[in-house]
Amino acid sequence: MVICITIMYMYVRSRFGRTVKAIREDYIAASASGINVTYYKVLTFTVAAFFAGIGGGVYAHYMTAMIPTNFNFMYSAELLSEVIIGGIGSITGSIIGAAFLSSLPEMMRQFSQYRMLAYSVVLILVMIFKPGGIFGAWEFSLIRVYERLTGRKGGWEKNRKKTEGGE
Repeated sequence: MVICITIMYMYVRSRFGRTVKAIREDYIAASASGINVTYYKVLTFTVAAFFAGIGGGVYAHYMTAMIPTNFNFMYSAELLSEVIIGGIGSITGSIIGAAFLSSLPEMMRQFSQYRMLAYSVVLILVMIFKPGGIFGAWEFSLIRVYERLTGRKGGWEKNRKKTEGGE
């Protein structure tokens, strides 16, 4: 999981990831800027299919048997809810949303028949009050944690300002 998240994080922060974000924001402007939109859409679909394959392989290994009836509409809605609640534009938010909704049945063990009702209420509240998800596009950063704990900026911040003409 850590390797997959690291690869996804690096992809999102790379030139390819920024290009895909540009296409997501404005397809026509990206196309007019000379970006080969079809190429990047196929590349992104391929990367997503790769990670879906990894996830499916790990799930099949864990379950030891793949039963089609396990993959019904409710399961699909649950997976989609995890991403929406955490934040569609955030890897960190998706992970925390998945952890929250995966632990919700355990927290509501005494009220198991109301689990889907709880999912619905949480999903509606998030969509009303935080339409981008709880974390939105925010990402966890070890650099920010270091800066808050020590109270000073790291050397990489000074170098970044010099290259951008900030000092």
